[in-house]
Amino acid sequence: MEETKKIDYIYVNKMYRYMKNDMQIETFMDKFHFSYSELIGLIELCKIYGKEINIENKNNILVFKKSTPKIINNTKIDINSDELTHTEIGVVSDTHFGNIHQQLHLVNYFYEEAYNRGITTMLHCGDIVDGNYPNRPEQPRQQFLHSFDEQASYVVDMYPKVKDITTYYILGSHDETHYKNGGATVNEWVSRCRDDMIYLGQDTAVTNINGIKFVMDHPGGGSSQSLSYKPQKRIEILESGHKPKVLLIGHYHKSYFFVYRNVRCIEVPSLCSKTQFQQKQGLSNIVGGYFLDIYSDSKGNIVYFEPEEILFEQKDFWDECGKDSKKVKKLVIK
Repeated sequence: MEETKKIDYIYVNKMYRYMKNDMQIETFMDKFHFSYSELIGLIELCKIYGKEINIENKNNILVFKKSTPKIINNTKIDINSDELTHTEIGVVSDTHFGNIHQQLHLVNYFYEEAYNRGITTMLHCGDIVDGNYPNRPEQPRQQFLHSFDEQASYVVDMYPKVKDITTYYILGSHDETHYKNGGATVNEWVSRCRDDMIYLGQDTAVTNINGIKFVMDHPGGGSSQSLSYKPQKRIEILESGHKPKVLLIGHYHKSYFFVYRNVRCIEVPSLCSKTQFQQKQGLSNIVGGYFLDIYSDSKGNIVYFEPEEILFEQKDFWDECGKDSKKVKKLVIK
């Protein structure tokens, strides 16, 4: 019985995310092959699980209307208030294209999910490719793409291209090896070939989304035993008055969210399964990404912040997935 309840909640939560404010119910019913009576039953299930949603007549068209209040510090926030700006974004990191353990099909899944949710902004926190480390003689044997040209071309050709979605990304430590080896920047080259992929800078970048200040970071060095230790140290050096509202950190292949000094910090997991290097170093590797649901005021202050962690398990991975270059087609949604 408990397992059934868990499955029901997962299903209802997924369907609820697709039911957007002011979406025509016919659009939803056509997409999921629902009859009107089945839709009414789903709405009743949503209400049982505390998700308030109704059907309203808007100019003789039936649409969804969500009215669930958000609760922050025991204070209800009206999400339909004209005074608040709603922002939804997706966050990924460490795809390591060119490594045989890349998981292109999971990257595609994440972008398709973003499209289904109506998300138009994706942030990538570095290491889009696997790079080329001269001091790691075993690395070439763990790659199916080696050179700058091969890896950069693969990103241009295979990274998801989805209608209305723009990816903003930074240079990571693996990407940077090509720059160190020969002065070539993968991310700069990719951005010149793909108008939906915007390179923001090396290692760290500041970006403003709907008035909210985000910092994307790809530090160096290894992770510590405490998930929060290095991110806390990063936040401690930020000057008051210049702190971001949200700090997104790649590189560590970990997944963790906390708030410190009024900065919402997320360690973003990877979208690559565990490599031989990680195995040898005894490093853990979390695979997944985040969707962020944010409400902010006119000054960019966050009044509601919900990070939704999407994690994948071993059963979702393809072993030596670099071979998927022949199996997985590029995701293109026009």
